[in-house]
Amino acid sequence: MLSLDLGFANFTKVMVDEKLLKKVAEKTLAELSKNGKYEASLTFIGDAKIKKLNREFRKKDKVTDVLSFSFISEESPKKIKGESMHLGEIFISVPQAKRQAKEKDVSLTREFALLVAHGIIHLCGFDHERSEKESLETDRIQEKVLAEIF
Repeated sequence: MLSLDLGFANFTKVMVDEKLLKKVAEKTLAELSKNGKYEASLTFIGDAKIKKLNREFRKKDKVTDVLSFSFISEESPKKIKGESMHLGEIFISVPQAKRQAKEKDVSLTREFALLVAHGIIHLCGFDHERSEKESLETDRIQEKVLAEIF
């Protein structure tokens, strides 16, 4: 049995559909693990804060849409199978998500869902920048989850 305790913090004025985003996170996690008890946190912030985090932790002095800080080993995504653990933290820039939703002509909720799925995948040890294989797997999981939700 798979369970996810997803904590939410919203430091913006934008309303967030926590129930839907929890469902997205659970479906994404279910693609990567069939059982285990997991925890993660999801925080909605502004551009200045995400830029600061990106500069401090990734040495990239720019705004990004989502940052994930995994608490598991980066050695292997397989480490999450059947375990009970805190996966890590996800930060989403609400202004950046708004810009991307507008560019893609999708709802902000859908863009949040994509970013949550992307963040969960990163928390589980996948990195689309590490290899083509992981990039393709990231895309496959995101597309499958979003198709099921929307």
